[in-house]
Parts: sequence; structure tokens; C-alpha cells
Amino acid sequence: MSVLLTALRSTIAYLVQRALCRWFGGMRPKQPAKPDFSGIYTSPAYQVETHGTCQAGSYIEVYRPEAPFLGDTGRQKAVIFLHGFALGASQIYRAHLVHLVKQGYTVFFPNYQTGFCHFPDSGVMTIAELLDEIFGDGLIPSQEKWLRNALASVADAYAKVGFGPGVPVDTYVYGHSLGGLFALSWPYYVKQDGYPENLIPIQVLTADPIPSTSAASAHGKYGRALKSLANDVDIRVTGAALTMPVAILHGDADWIVPKTQWDTPFGYIATAHKRMFLSYTDTHGCAGLFANHEQATDDTSFFPPALAALMLDGVGTEDTLDWRYLWSALDRVIRDGARADQLAFDMGAWSDGRPVHPVSTYLSGS
Repeated sequence: MSVLLTALRSTIAYLVQRALCRWFGGMRPKQPAKPDFSGIYTSPAYQVETHGTCQAGSYIEVYRPEAPFLGDTGRQKAVIFLHGFALGASQIYRAHLVHLVKQGYTVFFPNYQTGFCHFPDSGVMTIAELLDEIFGDGLIPSQEKWLRNALASVADAYAKVGFGPGVPVDTYVYGHSLGGLFALSWPYYVKQDGYPENLIPIQVLTADPIPSTSAASAHGKYGRALKSLANDVDIRVTGAALTMPVAILHGDADWIVPKTQWDTPFGYIATAHKRMFLSYTDTHGCAGLFANHEQATDDTSFFPPALAALMLDGVGTEDTLDWRYLWSALDRVIRDGARADQLAFDMGAWSDGRPVHPVSTYLSGS
């Protein structure tokens, strides 16, 4: 019941702020403008390839730049982007995917689940319809099965784009929610299952990752479906392979995965070059910034906003928390060679000059 009450309070707060902005937004400060990314969009032209079958859990979208960015290493850059639980439609993260490919990176977006590879034609769906897309065959797959689906489809797509075994490529892994747990476990399974070494990431970044499905606090049908998965991807085991720099980009207001759920699992990450950052909700102006579980998503319009806020802990929007926090982190790690645990963030200021609530460090390896 406490989880439901938290969800209701969060949803009401979001709806109230949204109403105030609709009625009085013209008189309130505006959030910082979107940065001018034209200087780093060195490959504005790109193509999207698809491989595999949605209902088989092998569907993958590959975003291929016309002009690959090589950087100081002279190697192409690959980003493996792992979606959250039941969030396999790429439209949910499309703005971020396009932002990455326009910088000249090849982006691999596997839908490791079965179903929901695209938004419905009707535009909206219910929780029951969403879960039926994924679990309609009556089988409840394990986390490990889904992670191995992602590994297989990415390895196959690597070969198709010319990144086969032995080809030098700088790989980075980024994951949201359940995909964050998979990103943190990716190096372990690459080694355990004998995949090519170029699938090992140079650095790993995650947005509001789940340490395990039992640690998640979702409620209703969505929560029951999440908790039905076998917790067979264990950070206590897979964390030993995380010898590269790691950043966890969390939201302080995330009630699906409260920050304290990471107090113990953070210690299982082997590298000392690790840090867990926190963004904060800031409703000083319009539109407000919500540091919740969905801060990494750009479009959750397959649900009405109230339902998304109540069930998913957030409404996907492209805003300052993307541009100056989540996107910025991955940009600086790949393009500038920054170390994931040494990032700093300039969150900008509201139009009246008041700074946006700064990002803080919650956990650190050093």
C-alpha cells in the first residue's frame, strides 16, 4: 500500500504542476533552452536497419551514420543501448538514439523481449495490452534469457555492419532500468558465453538501473509482471567483470528504484572507478523537471500521461535532464574521453537566472 500511496502522491504532484503550467505557464520561468548540438552532429545523415523478429526476441534496430566519428583512437564508435522493462519500442528513446547516431556513432537497440517493438496504431494502450504484448504466449522468461537475446542479436548485428570478431571498435554500453542491470552485467556474459572481445565495453553508463527485479517497487499488474521474472542476473556475480569505469545516473525522486536500493549492490561493482550520481526534481518553472524513473525516456505517449506517471513513475519528455545530464554523460565519455566516474554537470539556469538544481554524488568508489 505504501508504494501505491507514493505513486499517487507523485502522480498528483505531476498533474498539479502540469495544470499550473497550462494555466499560468506564461508568467513562470522557462527551463534552459536546448543546447546547440550542430557542432557535434558531424553525421546528420544516417540510416536505420532492422534485423530479427519481434515475437522471437531477436528484433534489433541499428542506427548507422553516413560519416562515422573516429576520434583520437581512429576507431569507429558503437553504442549498445538497452531498454527498460516492457519499454522495447524504440520510439520511447528515439530522440536520444538519433542524437547519438548524428554524432557518428553506430547505435544498436535490441528489443530483447517478445512484442512491443513499435507503438500501437491506435496511439495508446492499457497496461493489460502492454503486458499481453510481452507475455501473451503465457511464458515468463528469465532475466538471463532476455539478456542473452540481446547479446545474440547485437553480436549478429555487429557482424552485419562490419564489426565482426577481431575488428577494432570502441564499444560503450548504456542501459535504462532493467536494461541498466543488463548493461552492468554485459561484460560478464560476453566473457562467459564466448562472444568476441570487441563487445566488451570501454565504459558502462546506466540510467536509473534496477539492481534486481525484487528490489523494484512498482505496483499493480506492471509490478507483478516485473517481480515474476527470475532474478537470475545477479550483480553480486556479474559485478566482478566490471573492471572498466562505471556511472549510475539516477534520479533522487525515483520511487520504482529508490536510491537506497543501490547502497549494497554498488559494492559488488569491481572497479574503483565508479560513481552514482543523482539528479533532482525542480519545478521552479515550466515545464517542470522530474528526476523520476522515466527521466531517460523521451516519449511515453503510448500511455496517457496520468497512467504513465502512476504506473511507470514518470512521463517521457525530452528536456534539460536529458540534454545536460543523461545525454551529456554519454557524449562526454565517448567524444571527449572523459572517465565515467569523473563527470561534472552544468544544469544551466531558468530564464529568471535561478540555477537548475545541481546534480550530486550519492555513492563513489573512491
